[in-house]
Amino acid sequence: MDKLKAMEVFVATIQCGSISGAAKQLKLPVSSASRQLSWLESALGSELIKRSTRAIHLTEVGQAYLAQCQQAIEQIRQAEELVQTYQHTPSGVLKISCMSHYFDNQVLPHLSEFEALYPEISLDIDVSDTVNDLSKAEIDIAIRGGYMPDDRIHAKWLCDNTPHLCASQTYLQRFGRPENHQALQQHQLAFYRGPNQILRWGIVQQGQWRPLNLKPHTVTNSGRYIRELMLAGKVMALLPDWASKADRDRGEIVKIDWPQPVCLSTEKLGLFLLYYKPRYQVPKIKAAVDFFSQRLFSGSDLPVQ
Repeated sequence: MDKLKAMEVFVATIQCGSISGAAKQLKLPVSSASRQLSWLESALGSELIKRSTRAIHLTEVGQAYLAQCQQAIEQIRQAEELVQTYQHTPSGVLKISCMSHYFDNQVLPHLSEFEALYPEISLDIDVSDTVNDLSKAEIDIAIRGGYMPDDRIHAKWLCDNTPHLCASQTYLQRFGRPENHQALQQHQLAFYRGPNQILRWGIVQQGQWRPLNLKPHTVTNSGRYIRELMLAGKVMALLPDWASKADRDRGEIVKIDWPQPVCLSTEKLGLFLLYYKPRYQVPKIKAAVDFFSQRLFSGSDLPVQ
C-alpha cells in the first residue's frame, strides 16, 4: 500500500474523529480507509488508535506519530505548491497575520498599492495578537513585536518597538507632569494586554528589570483605544515611536523622558516580518515579503548585533 496515503488517512481520522469522516474527507470508501489504517499499524508494528463503538483515542505512540505525520504531509504540500507556482505570476490566497494597532497605523495605508500591483492575489488578513504557527501554513506572513525570533522562522526587522512613556498635552494640563516613576502612583495609566499576560511596567536597576507596583486605570489589547484615551486626556501610556510619531509631530502627545525611564524589558524590542523559510520562493509570498519589507522597514533603529 501507499504509506503516504495511509498517513493521510491516519491524520484525517484524528481530525474528523472517525474513520468514516476521514473517508468522506479523502473521498475514499470507508472499507478502504479502514484497511489503510490497519495496514499502517501493521507496517509500523504499533497500535496508533484505540477504537470503540463511540469514539477513537490515540495511543501514546500514536500521539507522537501524529505530530510527525502532520509535519511530513505539510512539507510535501509545500513542495508541491512551490513546483506548481514556480515562476508563475503571484496569485492565490495570501494569509497575513498582523498586530491590530500596527495594522491600522502602518500596514493598512499600503494595501491599496499592493492590491494594484498584484491583482491576482486575494488577501486573507487576521488582525490580532495571536501567535500562529507559520510552519503549518496557517499563515503565510506575520508581523509581530517582541524579541528576535528563533532561527526556524526567517525574521526581517521592520522597526524599533521599544515603548516610551507618553502623555497628551491635555492630560498634562489636567493632572500635571510626573517628575519620576514614584509619582506614577498618583496618575491614570493604561496597560496593554499581550497575548499571554498584561504587560507590566518597570525600571532597570543594576542591569535587572524591576516591576513597579502600579495600578492601571485601564487594561486593553486595543492600541487604538489607548490612543483615544490618551488624546482625550484620560491616561498616560507606554507607546513605541511608530505608534506615537504622528501625534507627536502635531504636538498633541509628548514623551516623558527621565534618566531612569519606565520600560517593559531590559532588551531592545523590535517589530518583525516573519515567514517560513522554505516558502519564500512561492511567488505570492515572495511578493508580499519584498513589498512590505520595503514599505515598512525603518533602518535608522536597527539593533546592534
